[in-house]
Amino acid sequence: MIFCCFMAMIMTLGVNAQKHYTFESGQLGAEWQYVGEPDQSKYCFAEGKLRLIGSVFELFEEQPATFTGLAANDKDFVAETKLTYFDTESGDEAGLCLFASHNGYVQCCVNTYQGGRRLRVQLRLLSHQFQIAEKHVSSGAKVWLRVRSEGPKLKFYYSTDGKDFHWMEDVERRLLGADIVGGDGRLLVGMYSHMHNTKFQSGYSFADFEYFDYQEDLPK
Repeated sequence: MIFCCFMAMIMTLGVNAQKHYTFESGQLGAEWQYVGEPDQSKYCFAEGKLRLIGSVFELFEEQPATFTGLAANDKDFVAETKLTYFDTESGDEAGLCLFASHNGYVQCCVNTYQGGRRLRVQLRLLSHQFQIAEKHVSSGAKVWLRVRSEGPKLKFYYSTDGKDFHWMEDVERRLLGADIVGGDGRLLVGMYSHMHNTKFQSGYSFADFEYFDYQEDLPK
């Protein structure tokens, strides 16, 4: 069950090569972007964290999926977040997403299924969904997710303690190019939450994101 939380207020912040975003202020800066017109009821704050309420729409649809992200340029970068997932049912998921277009994006997420929870790296490419990697985790575990864009590769990692990160899989960044999946060539890196069912009786799934780190021009 979701408790009352307030809507995101917009304020302008400068974008640096290295940025650590926390959400204690209950605000998102103007640099945070959405895909299409967002359903603002899905974006709120609770206990100093950004709460993303799962949408039944997915990012391949021309509908308001729950996602917000930063524009990433062509340089190498690393992005990281910590999330806790609540009130989920089979098929629900939340985590990191690198979005190029409705036809192309990669997600590193916590996915709920009947036997528990698992971490996944999954690729949406045109009309197909590919499960790239999968790792089972404790149902109650907090999870840290990280992606490194390094040369031609997108490298995905996870941690259950915030210290030791474990590699999951690599994805070719070129697969998200405008020549393959369309779009305007931009890449957004951010956070998302998806609810598989409407769940009118059991409430709604949501994920609380504690912070989001983004750094460009990684040291070689």
